[in-house]
Amino acid sequence: MFDKRYCRLVWALTVLSLGLLAIWQMSGCPGPPPVKERRHGLPTLTPDKYKPILLNNITTVTIPFRLNSLHTTDDYTKLIDLDEFSFTTTVNLCNTSNPLVIALVHSAPNHFHYRRRIRSTWGQPLDLVFLVGETNSTDEKEKIDAEIKEYGDIVQGTFIDAYRNLTYKHIMGLKWVTYRCPRARYILKTDDDIFVNTPYLMEVLNHNLSPLGGRRLILCNVMEGVRAKRTYRSKWRVSPIEYPDRWYPNYCAGWVILYTPDVVFSLYNEAQRRPYFWIDDVHITGTLMTLTNFTHTDIAELSEIKSNEIDNVIANGGPVEFLFALVNQEQFPKIWDLVLKTQTTIPKV
Repeated sequence: MFDKRYCRLVWALTVLSLGLLAIWQMSGCPGPPPVKERRHGLPTLTPDKYKPILLNNITTVTIPFRLNSLHTTDDYTKLIDLDEFSFTTTVNLCNTSNPLVIALVHSAPNHFHYRRRIRSTWGQPLDLVFLVGETNSTDEKEKIDAEIKEYGDIVQGTFIDAYRNLTYKHIMGLKWVTYRCPRARYILKTDDDIFVNTPYLMEVLNHNLSPLGGRRLILCNVMEGVRAKRTYRSKWRVSPIEYPDRWYPNYCAGWVILYTPDVVFSLYNEAQRRPYFWIDDVHITGTLMTLTNFTHTDIAELSEIKSNEIDNVIANGGPVEFLFALVNQEQFPKIWDLVLKTQTTIPKV
């Protein structure tokens, strides 16, 4: 008798546990991130993923920006579902040059210190553009206007700068490249709290990739097996109406992405004809990517996001072996000083 009751109790607890686990999974709790094998050095770039432009094939490379293939004649004044979009500033970085790489840095209107920090460190040798939306603050607007006059490196669009408008900002950057900087050979999308090891970036572009550019490349930290968050506790909660599927397609972590121009144009063109979704990295480099014939390339250990690892590099006096890093305000100038110690001259690209 005792044994039967004990078995029933164990069975009931097992069923209850499985039921709770199913409810927890359906709630969108992310759990631990998927474990990936960590690799050293630049990832292997296979021909189906990246096609470098070389002297022996430059005449056969297709033009990446075919504006006549855009699906609407009023494309320039449209941003996804905004029918009266316009740039409120003019940046003329690409009028007289063919930049090796153009850096599109997502920034907030009130991040004046972040932008100054980048201009005085890793952004010095690069063609640099900060992407911002509009602000309702009169004081911020006056300061941004003054900053635009002083530096001329801010691209601003006619939408309110807000967290749920990040997809507008990302596509605005791709639109700006499409219309204003079509001769850029690579496009780096990043955020204003990210450190870029500029000399290392130049080495990768010139020697590991190609100084003439390439096609079919979207290099990033690839996110795999990520579930759409349904719990109200999550900052990234999406309702089943916003995103009906349970799982996101593989996508790029949005903090740093290196594009070739054909990928920029293809994703931009797709975004202009699809419904808006506010999580920009999932939407642009995930959902829209599935509509193209491009494939992600994982950046492997060229990036570093662990603060303690960056502290160890600083404490040991280098070397700075990562290409991109998420750093705090104290680490930022220290890492740049270490870069300068090993690279005394950084050529303008």
